[in-house]
Amino acid sequence: MRSRQWARGAASLLAAIALAWWLLRPSTVPPELPGPAAVNLAVPTTVPLPEAVEPPVTNANFSEDGVPIHPAGSVDVDAEGMRPHPITPQHERIFHENDLIGALNAAMDQKDVAELRIQLKQYRDEYPEDAHVLADGYQIIADCLEHPGPQTRAVAQRYYDEELDSGLRRYVRRHCLEAPSP
Repeated sequence: MRSRQWARGAASLLAAIALAWWLLRPSTVPPELPGPAAVNLAVPTTVPLPEAVEPPVTNANFSEDGVPIHPAGSVDVDAEGMRPHPITPQHERIFHENDLIGALNAAMDQKDVAELRIQLKQYRDEYPEDAHVLADGYQIIADCLEHPGPQTRAVAQRYYDEELDSGLRRYVRRHCLEAPSP
């Protein structure tokens, strides 16, 4: 009985080795393709190149004093001696708004409610046109950090359920809905 089990085991082992060899063996080399002598690839020695068409130069490509302006995102232009795309007051306003949002996020991460409220007031004063949903989210988070409880949790839950496109939803969830109750 024992010799039959040993024989079956040996046969199984040999079959596994044969299968592994068959699967791992190198594949056969494909038949040789006809060489360049057999195929007529007549390539002209000179290929006419299309004429380079330069885009018309407009006043928008130059600064007021005539220095060329490097187009934004262009890698094809040699920018030596060219000025970068100008930063306008609108760009500076956006940079400042991003800085304020960064300060709000830092205060929120540190759970510094006083600083969060100071930055929030400045944000609402300076950006009243687009601070509605974002400012409301930071206000809810500040309230949850300062006064955790069922009332602030209910307000946070409503914000979380209704403001589906707000980037602050995850922070409202973290600081208000998943925070341990007092």
